[in-house]
Parts: sequence; structure tokens; C-alpha cells
Amino acid sequence: MNNELPLVSIIVPVYKVEKYLNQCVESIINQTYQNLEIILIDDGSPDNCGQLIEDWAKKDKRIVALHQKNGGLSAARNTGLDNCHGEWLAFVDSDDYVAKDYIEKMLKAAMRDHTNLVISHYFEIDEISGEQIDIKHNPAKVYNINEFWKQYYSPEGNFVPLVVAWSKLYAHEIFETRRYAVGLVHEDEEIIFDVIKSARHISVIPDDLYYYRINRSGSIMDNIKTSDQIDQTILEIKKTRTKNLMQEKFWDGALVATEDLMLEAINIRSTINSDIARAFYSEIIPIAKQNQRILRQHGYKFGWKQRIYLRTPALVCCLKRIKHDIKNLF
Repeated sequence: MNNELPLVSIIVPVYKVEKYLNQCVESIINQTYQNLEIILIDDGSPDNCGQLIEDWAKKDKRIVALHQKNGGLSAARNTGLDNCHGEWLAFVDSDDYVAKDYIEKMLKAAMRDHTNLVISHYFEIDEISGEQIDIKHNPAKVYNINEFWKQYYSPEGNFVPLVVAWSKLYAHEIFETRRYAVGLVHEDEEIIFDVIKSARHISVIPDDLYYYRINRSGSIMDNIKTSDQIDQTILEIKKTRTKNLMQEKFWDGALVATEDLMLEAINIRSTINSDIARAFYSEIIPIAKQNQRILRQHGYKFGWKQRIYLRTPALVCCLKRIKHDIKNLF
């Protein structure tokens, strides 16, 4: 390998993607940036993927083929992190593929902007129609932590490319002591606070460099959680992230995260009649009020709509519930 250029490790979890794997790997080995370590992790795939990655490792000395019992997406990514050696790293899902300059453009942006996290944009590839969809872009610039979270929660933005593991280039130190939570749906949401905190400054570039396949069955996450558990998981993640933003005094981020959490609690309480919904609402409203007081002391104010909601949350819930019930009648 060319020791004058930084080594970039590309981590690819592999599970039930026999139909797509060759396209994925070919897009990686044909990168314009060649100083790569390509780690393919067979996550106990029941099809022929295990043999395919062995075949690829024989063809290209940069490829490392690893095999493990099925543990899910996070476990496979963690295996890659435990075995990678690059100064930089990227994740690619094995049913997706990347542009030929995927690594080159992101690495150039990192060097140019002196950042240790770069986020590109992507196309969605509809598995059913074959359509290539250009998703909504976030403004290309260098973000600090507060600016990142404002964009993340902005209704004018697109939080998906900001949070997912793929379509990013990370400095290795970001994952020096951090790993993905195994068996958790929304694992990207769970880890993103620590990733952004470690990065400190983030380059968002305008290029569409990743091709993300949608409407595909049999993915690596198929049988991890039920929908009810997913809802509870994301609520807990949002609550924890808001708490962390407050504790770290990232006030811009804490403001929008608190507003989002409060609206989530009110909307759930208004539309779902369950003990979980009531308990979440009862827990979050006092937290939002406390955060509002602290934020006001630092010169930050909720939006007018959020201030009204927080002043009369029970009335807002009642009105929203009536609106929801009327809508369901028709």
C-alpha cells in the first residue's frame, strides 16, 4: 500500500445480500482513492455471502474477510471497528453501492476544512421501480456542534444523511472508545451525540456519493424489534440526547431538542391512549419546563408555538385529541 497516503478502512456488514454484494464490493475496489482496507463481515448469512467474500479476498489483497455468528448490524459494524487499522474509516451497507470518488472527495474535504467528520449526500435507489431519487440536501458548509444540531432538527433540513452511519468519512479517533449498541434499533440515533461531540467540526459537502437501496426485504435489521419496541427506543434516545445536550451546555442544540421532545410527548399523548403514552407525557413536560427555565437564563427562548404548548399542555392535548378523533371518523 502507498504509505504516503492515509489508509482508509471501509467496513461492510454482510447479511443475506447475495444478489447485491458484488455490485457493492466492485464499487469499493474501483475507487479513485486506492489506499484502502476493505473489511467484509459475514454476519452469519444463511446464503452464499460467506463464500462470496472469501472469493473477493482472494482477488484483492486489500480485502479482509471475517465471519461471525449472526449478531445484527451493530455487532457486525463493531467487528469491523475492532479489526480496522485506517486513519480514516467509512461504513457501506452491503446492499448499497458508492460513487467511484466516494472516498476521494470526502477525504479532500476533510483535509481542506481541517475536520474529522465529513458527510456527503446520497441517492435513493427504489428496488421496485428502479428509480433513482435525489433526496433533499442540507447546506454545504463546516458546522460546529451547535450548528449541526440546529440543522438536524430544522424543518427545512434533512436529518437522515446527518444521522446514518453510511455516507460519512470518520477520523479513526471518533470510534477509539465508542461502539454501536448491539441489538438496538435506531443504533445510528443512539450513537450520533457522541460522534458529533467527538468530531467538534463537521464538513457537509454537496456531492451525491452514496446509492442507498430502498424497498428491499430481508435486510440485516429485519427481525430485531417490533414496532412497539422501536417507538419506545427512539423516545428514550431522544430523552437521553436532550439531557446530554443540556449537560454539555450546547444551548442551541438543547433548545431545539427540548422543543422536539416536548412536541413528541404531546403528540403521542394526543393520539395514543396507553400507559406508555401517559407516562412519557408526564415525565417529559416537567423536564421541558425545567429546561426552558435554564435556557431562558442563557438568553434562549422557545418559539411562540412551543411556549403556548408548554404553558397549557393539557389543553393542547385535549384539542389535538378531538382533532385526531374527528379526522378518524372520516
